[in-house]
Amino acid sequence: MTETSETTSGGPQSGGPGGIREIIERTLMLGLGAAALTRERVQTVVDEFVRRGQLTREEGKEMVESVAARSKDEARSALKQIDATLQGAYSEVGLATRRDFEDLDFRLKQVEHRLTLLETQADESSPPGVEG
Repeated sequence: MTETSETTSGGPQSGGPGGIREIIERTLMLGLGAAALTRERVQTVVDEFVRRGQLTREEGKEMVESVAARSKDEARSALKQIDATLQGAYSEVGLATRRDFEDLDFRLKQVEHRLTLLETQADESSPPGVEG
């Protein structure tokens, strides 16, 4: 139930976008803890209905599972919405994403490789004894 998104792993722990996301996720997880208490409360109420004969055990079990599943779905939906909101905010203020950095790193390595090839080619084509 306490799943974490890949975007938080390896991100800044404080002060950066990863830190903000982590704080928001922790806050939501506290809410999910409250949802777990709610599940216990639902279980207690359902047990009382079963005891009174107003629900069968199976109906009670299905009801508790249904409430728990809905709670999980709502939490996932909230996390997705928060993630989309944060991505939009990062974009608005011009913060680069991890993917942006990875793309730039790849392009830089390509340029470095090409420069090395050109330097090697220039060294091979220059006459002996002439440095340049």
